[in-house]
Amino acid sequence: MSLIMKIENKMPGYYVVKFIGRLDGTTCADCDEKINSLLIPATKDILFDMTNLDFISSMGLRIVIRTRQFVEGNSGRVLLINMQPQIEKVFKIANMLQGMTIFASIKEADDYFEAMQKKVLDSLR
Repeated sequence: MSLIMKIENKMPGYYVVKFIGRLDGTTCADCDEKINSLLIPATKDILFDMTNLDFISSMGLRIVIRTRQFVEGNSGRVLLINMQPQIEKVFKIANMLQGMTIFASIKEADDYFEAMQKKVLDSLR
């Protein structure tokens, strides 16, 4: 599955980025390129709408973290909304594990995140 990104410029310096699909190793390069175009000092807020984001990998998390560091470094904010339960779980795990090296590789982390997200989805059925 692919990733569709819709970027809306609400007003100068304020953006809404809507994700549809999967933010993973296959789709991250294109996403990173589009997000990079927003990373300018004039950007004040980026709101990531995750209503239709089905999956996020460690590479996707890295994009969100890097975006947050840049925007907050310029006195702005990054906001996350409408996270699906499996996406929220990944963010909670990543936040709790911040600063710790747990996974030996990106593949290992992605395999873990995929299994965990599947488990959450299965529990909702």
